[in-house]
Amino acid sequence: MEAYFAPGGSRREQMTAAFDAFAEKSGIDTYDRVRLFADTADTVFVPDAVVGDAVPAEWLARMGVHLSPDMKAVRTEAYGGVCALFPVDAGVASWLADRLGHRAAWYSPLHESMAAFRRTEASGDCFVVYPTQENVYISRYGTAGELSLAEVYPLHGAADMVYYLSELAAGERNISLYIYGDRPVRYTDTLKRYFGRVAAI
Repeated sequence: MEAYFAPGGSRREQMTAAFDAFAEKSGIDTYDRVRLFADTADTVFVPDAVVGDAVPAEWLARMGVHLSPDMKAVRTEAYGGVCALFPVDAGVASWLADRLGHRAAWYSPLHESMAAFRRTEASGDCFVVYPTQENVYISRYGTAGELSLAEVYPLHGAADMVYYLSELAAGERNISLYIYGDRPVRYTDTLKRYFGRVAAI
């Protein structure tokens, strides 16, 4: 389920209506675990060993992400040794917690792309790119398959992605790029003009 909030009105009311309709169709109330996908460029990725018991809002503030009064900071479970911290609407988060209880687990699109990379035979040194509707999640892996970089940036078109990757690759045009998600075709041809090896996973 993906929910996009319309201008005006209560986000909580919109989420309640959308979720209840989805729950009725999917039978989600019978699920033992419900993963909540949060797609935001205000996400900060932190090694699990480093974040420890720190308050998520404090980590976000250190990275320049300051919460408005109607937002709260969420920390995901670690995947591959990496936690994601991001702001979510406090009313929506509270409603989901009441609705789902302990079954709810927040996660980031980066974790999804990390899992996709681990399922393939792709090898480092490489970038894994996951474009969503509004952002692009970029991770880099070393020659031994270890994660060395994890970032998210706003995405308005292919030119944004080329710019971000060019900066992160620092001139390495022959590095492998793997694109994950449901819209790789939109970007593959453009990326191939700038990078030597581009493939979908």
